[in-house]
Amino acid sequence: MDTNQIIEIGRAAGRQWSQQTSMARRRVLSRLASVLAARQDDLVSAIVQDVGKPSLDALSGDVLVTLEQMRYYHRHAHKVLMPRRVAGDWLLFHGSHFIETFEPHGVVLIYGPANYPLQLSMIPAITAMYAGNAVVLKMSEQTPKLAEILKKIVIEAALPANLVQIVCDSPATAESYIDARPDFICFTGSSVNGARVAERAARFLIPTLMELGGKDAAIVFSDCNLERTIEGVVYGAFLNSGQVCVGIKRLFIEEAIYTDFMVRFKQRIWGLSISAGNEDPHDLSPVSSKSLLQRLQVQIADALQRGAQVATDPADLSGETPLVLIEVPRDAALLSEESFGPVLCVSRFHSEEDAIHLADDSIFALGASVWTSDPARATRVASQMHAANIAINDVIRNIANPAVSFGGNQSSGYGRYHGPAGLRTFSRTKTVMYGRSKATRERNWFPFTAKEYDLLRKLIRFRFQTFAKLSGFLGSVLNIVRSR
Repeated sequence: MDTNQIIEIGRAAGRQWSQQTSMARRRVLSRLASVLAARQDDLVSAIVQDVGKPSLDALSGDVLVTLEQMRYYHRHAHKVLMPRRVAGDWLLFHGSHFIETFEPHGVVLIYGPANYPLQLSMIPAITAMYAGNAVVLKMSEQTPKLAEILKKIVIEAALPANLVQIVCDSPATAESYIDARPDFICFTGSSVNGARVAERAARFLIPTLMELGGKDAAIVFSDCNLERTIEGVVYGAFLNSGQVCVGIKRLFIEEAIYTDFMVRFKQRIWGLSISAGNEDPHDLSPVSSKSLLQRLQVQIADALQRGAQVATDPADLSGETPLVLIEVPRDAALLSEESFGPVLCVSRFHSEEDAIHLADDSIFALGASVWTSDPARATRVASQMHAANIAINDVIRNIANPAVSFGGNQSSGYGRYHGPAGLRTFSRTKTVMYGRSKATRERNWFPFTAKEYDLLRKLIRFRFQTFAKLSGFLGSVLNIVRSR
């Protein structure tokens, strides 16, 4: 079956699915959640075999997070997607009211990555289906076992035929799905590939959601809880061997605690358990993708050639185990490009302003973390940073909250999903105006007359000049009265 047929079959399935009420869709999708939960061991096994991550990370970061998002939408999607009445100004829209409704796009094409292959494929798919869409899920070619399990789960959950079509094609055929003109595209992956998808989609004016790479910064102030911060930064930098879009790639430490922090930090890294096999329990598995590893090795060599220094001992430059670099030049590829692996670039800072400047000195703006015991400082710093998702004294866990939106800024993408925003992203808003006036004509209709022109001029003057001045005067009087 070619890509055009797949998209058209999905579009037909989507038309039937969209006619179901949100409560009816909820009943169907609750079966999917139940089967996913029942098959959790099979899902974890497939993920571990496909990408080699620790089983606990697969269970928590893939299975649990996905089910929690489904649970949230099961409880809230109906209310979020209800039509809503919107008031119009009485003077201009007297006798009328407006209703906004949320309608599905149709068939949604989803590109899923390999690093969290269940979460980052199924959460967009689930959101799209709750919003009334059909889904074509293009999973990573690196996750064939998971793709086969999910196909079986869709059948076991008795989802409507072709509501979800799961494919695991090679990258060579991935772009042909765009040419088949789906109604919406959700892409999760690198910024380079995301730009290619967005450019191709733009030829057909297909709306897109782009969840792209990050270069997340962690800012560590001297008043932080040192032990918690070290534990958090080690986790944030090396979870899934650094293959996390919101993982810490840049660490900025306040000068006053830099030396002590680095000593303890390196000691904690040495305590991580690393396994090249599937033995459990262990903390890290080596990067499984040869292409990612080769790219990372080139970036490491480039940084060292430009003057970076290795802070970890022994100095394993393979990119397979945790590596900490200091004095990394700003123009090094490790800082200017995406990097996916267990490599962390560390610098020191001297002031709050310096820390914010360093953290924002990147084309990426996905996530960040701030570590301090001063809530006012934390709020002040977070409000000035460009990153779209910021955690205070925590890391990564914030994006697992199913009730809040997630997405990137700048080269980290655009659009939001998770939470209510996700359902509306996967919907089209329709606005209908209901007029109840029985008059023969409205004042703005033909014929245009000099009298109507003069009345409109007077209205504008009163509404935006006289009334504004009067409101300002009354506000001043009210303030005086309140101050007494």
